[in-house]
Amino acid sequence: MSTSKSFKNQLKAFRIATGDKVRNSFVFATQEVRQSVVKGSPVTGAPGQRVDTATLRNSWVAEFTAKWEWQLTTNVKYAEYIENGGNDLGPFLLGSGVGGFHSVKLTRANWDRIVEFAALRAGAKV
Repeated sequence: MSTSKSFKNQLKAFRIATGDKVRNSFVFATQEVRQSVVKGSPVTGAPGQRVDTATLRNSWVAEFTAKWEWQLTTNVKYAEYIENGGNDLGPFLLGSGVGGFHSVKLTRANWDRIVEFAALRAGAKV
């Protein structure tokens, strides 16, 4: 086997191996974001959605919008008030034993920890 063919095969193997790690890191990061916002996460410290009726918790939709784009959304009108822990009338009391406030904020603030967690899970060196 010629040296150039061997090198070409090595490059192809490297591209495949790193490509899988990058792709898997992306998928694992999206999974952790959803987990953090919806149910809570030790990676981000987010408590997840409070659960009285589970309407808000069950409303979150995760979807890939393009090859390297992903979003997590909800159409529940009071989601912003739960996130902020209150509204114009004052603060909310945490009436549920599950979840809490500020899960989106804590998830966003700890994005670097999510990336590190996802990369390590995918077998990539951080």
